[in-house]
Amino acid sequence: MGLSKIVGETALELVKSDNVQNKAVGLFGMLFPYMGMEKRAVDLYIEEIEKSDLSTDAKMISLFNAKKTLKKLKNQKRVAEIATENAKEGTDFSESAKVDEEWLDRFMDAASFVSSEEMQLVWGKILANEFEKPGCNPPNMIRILSEFTSSYANAFRMLCSMRVLLIILEEDGKINDEMWINIIAFTNNIEYMKEKGLSFVTLNELETLGVIKFDASAGYCINRIEGQKVLVYVNGNTLEVSNLKGNAIPVGNVFFTSAGDALRDITEPYTIEGYEEIVKKYLISNNTSVLEESSYDIVIDGEQTQVVKKR
Repeated sequence: MGLSKIVGETALELVKSDNVQNKAVGLFGMLFPYMGMEKRAVDLYIEEIEKSDLSTDAKMISLFNAKKTLKKLKNQKRVAEIATENAKEGTDFSESAKVDEEWLDRFMDAASFVSSEEMQLVWGKILANEFEKPGCNPPNMIRILSEFTSSYANAFRMLCSMRVLLIILEEDGKINDEMWINIIAFTNNIEYMKEKGLSFVTLNELETLGVIKFDASAGYCINRIEGQKVLVYVNGNTLEVSNLKGNAIPVGNVFFTSAGDALRDITEPYTIEGYEEIVKKYLISNNTSVLEESSYDIVIDGEQTQVVKKR
């Protein structure tokens, strides 16, 4: 009896005998055998090997392969657990979720080699997103994750943290639109970026990986910024800007790809010291006027944004 068959039988036996929560039972539809109790299964398999008539060398090879398989199963199991822990309430993890089975097989096969806790968290969150919104991850995501080292993850998180809340106001001061955007001004702040772990080489490697587009010269901008007033909320401070050339706001030298957007969605940003000044100087250098003191304050409470005019 092979190891995978023992894993399957053991997992199903435990599901029947243990009072497993409904959420976990549903997982066996798509994530089985990744949620199986693999340790008990491997113990049974090892016992079979030791009792067998195999030669000593054959037993050693079989035991070595069993240990490798156990490690892979543990990695897969942890990624599956992280997915359930981070998924939105009510996410369907059964076959009816309509997650592509071929994609899932390829994803979990690749996940079997991920032992780092930091990277398992990334893989688990991406898996949760796929079950929440089947097909949301681009085809190259598995390849990107397989090459996404901890150092890349740290640099990518820094990029994600270089973000501002852009608020467009009507003439009466009401919010017309709001969006979180990333302003990454590399060209004029090379030393600052290096201190943050974002060297020219690192950004080029992230571009080659497929998570960003990097333009070290002209940079990028967001078009169709229409409104009476534009506010930029960064590091708890409000900048009031005007004179947007062509109703566009410059956003620096980095643009996220579809895979980068998917990874950004599961990345927790943090406050970067000195980032506000970088944004202010960058906007001014691109012929965007920034008032010395904004006429507005921005208050964020959860998902609610409120603009308060100063007296």
